[in-house]
Amino acid sequence: MIVFGVGSTRKEIGRGKIRTTCIKCQEPTNINIFIIQRYAHAYWIPFFPSGKKIISECTNCEHLLEKKNFPEKYLNGYKEIKSGIRTPIWMYTGLGIIGLILIAIFASREQKYSENTELILSPQKGDIYEVRLPDEQYTIYKVDKVEGNTVYFFENEYMTDRLSGVEELSQKPFTTESYPVMKTDLKVMLENHEIMDIERPE
Repeated sequence: MIVFGVGSTRKEIGRGKIRTTCIKCQEPTNINIFIIQRYAHAYWIPFFPSGKKIISECTNCEHLLEKKNFPEKYLNGYKEIKSGIRTPIWMYTGLGIIGLILIAIFASREQKYSENTELILSPQKGDIYEVRLPDEQYTIYKVDKVEGNTVYFFENEYMTDRLSGVEELSQKPFTTESYPVMKTDLKVMLENHEIMDIERPE
């Protein structure tokens, strides 16, 4: 179950005090202005701010008022107070985590692409190629032999429409006759993401 919602910080992110006449008790007094930040969260991890709630409180009669009902003298005081208030960085924690995950995924893919490029340039008997076919079908090829710039592959007799099912194909039979593919063509297939991964048995 994903716990997702919009919550309020339990502490105000800022407060200030103005000296004016309370619109309720009509007494000259101090008016506290509270700035409360709201934020979207998932699993109680804050992701991003989603608006502020501004409340005033009279120190004399304790009358509370929301910003939408502020008279001009309250608004002017609020504008001075909010100029020094900034949204806490920790409220972007979720976005930061997602950003780090995306960077890690990108770096991992780049590293894997570099490794696969090296494997294509120096293929060996037994290498397994995970291949994307038309119509979102997948299969695997196994290197039979290498002669110069030509690589000979056995093709698996089965295919799958699930990317997660590719690994299971290694237990299925391959064709008994291999067919040739130029290394340059393999490089193009890798660049076009037709070759998704290459595994070299240890």
